Amino acid sequence: MPVSRFRALSARRQARWGLGIALVLLLGGVTTQLVRSQWQQHLRGLRSAQLDFLPEAAQRIQNFRRMKMEGDRKAWEIAAREAQYFEDEQQVKVEGPEVTLFLKGDQGPISIRGDQGKLFLNGRDMDRAELQGAIEVRFKDYLVKSDRAVYERASDTVVAPAVTITGNGLAVRGGRMTVEMEAQRLHLDGTVETVLKVGEAAGAGTL
Repeated sequence: MPVSRFRALSARRQARWGLGIALVLLLGGVTTQLVRSQWQQHLRGLRSAQLDFLPEAAQRIQNFRRMKMEGDRKAWEIAAREAQYFEDEQQVKVEGPEVTLFLKGDQGPISIRGDQGKLFLNGRDMDRAELQGAIEVRFKDYLVKSDRAVYERASDTVVAPAVTITGNGLAVRGGRMTVEMEAQRLHLDGTVETVLKVGEAAGAGTL
């Protein structure tokens, strides 16, 4: 075989090999890109599935605040450092909550503070509030301390166990306190102890 023809055949073979290698590299790059894209979609699907199992992750609210108006006055107001809303259960878990209940007339509000609690909703209304941890209930010149307090809208009452009430020159301890909001009456059940603080002027507030 002439040398010139051999060289031509070798050049064509090298060209075919070069083209084949280029195609292999090109196909390999496309395949890698497809695999990478499918893997990213898989990871996105996993993240989405995880969020489906944790729907509350998207329901956290900082500096939570909610209120209800009755005509031109507030009926109640809730503020919390953080809230976690469970839509299916119509519940709100709150951290650092303060529930303020506004009485009719000029009697002033009753505020209830605690470390944490749960709010049970009915649409845009609040059926029940359960607060616990370092409870402080304030009304006029009185301060009530307890470990737990519950507000029930149906009975319009605030109930707290094992309370200490201070204000207007006295201190009272009772096994259970019930405050009737509308009638503005306070009931103490169980053993009740009263301590008069001699020398302190009595204030004008009444319970």
